[in-house]
Amino acid sequence: MDRRAFILSGAALAVASRVHAAPLDDALADVAKARSKLTTLQGPFVQERTIALLASKVKSTGKLWMVRPDRLRWELEPPDAAVYWVLPDGLAYKTKSGKGKVAKGAQGPLGGVLGDLLILLGGDLAELKGRYELALIKRDSKSLVLHATPKDKAIAKSTKRIELSLGADPAVLEKVVLVEAGDDRSEISFGALTRNAAVDPALVAGP
Repeated sequence: MDRRAFILSGAALAVASRVHAAPLDDALADVAKARSKLTTLQGPFVQERTIALLASKVKSTGKLWMVRPDRLRWELEPPDAAVYWVLPDGLAYKTKSGKGKVAKGAQGPLGGVLGDLLILLGGDLAELKGRYELALIKRDSKSLVLHATPKDKAIAKSTKRIELSLGADPAVLEKVVLVEAGDDRSEISFGALTRNAAVDPALVAGP
């Protein structure tokens, strides 16, 4: 291949890359625009965890309270009886066995996907690009499906992929599927979520 052909080939690849990225970038921009007027989000969810090795499923119910830009309460109802918080300075939890806090940016189980949950629920999904490879799987007038594959090695140790499903309104998630490194899965389906209603500050203050 001569020099001119090599340059033309490189230019063609660059154009193809931009064309391929455009639908994803457009989708992310539409989600960000739809969420720009979102201040709070609250409502129920159902979480079903599939344990591949045992071929069994465990179902939990709970409720979330999100206050943009930096507070989230994720509460699992009994018998799980656990609460997790995303706070401006880190992450916190309270379970039947105790409570604790993890500084912002710390690695480990709480510092992985939970640390990104606020972005997944109500933030700008483009902010995930530094830690995840994002792919647009489906988009039509009724749905938008995105997959996020961890690039961050600390997250990849526990999470293989995050699957996001949004409806006709791209502001609110309908379902999140966490595919874990061992092929266990957690599928979280959201009920009717209330937007921009007042949230008691004590709920999102942490333990």
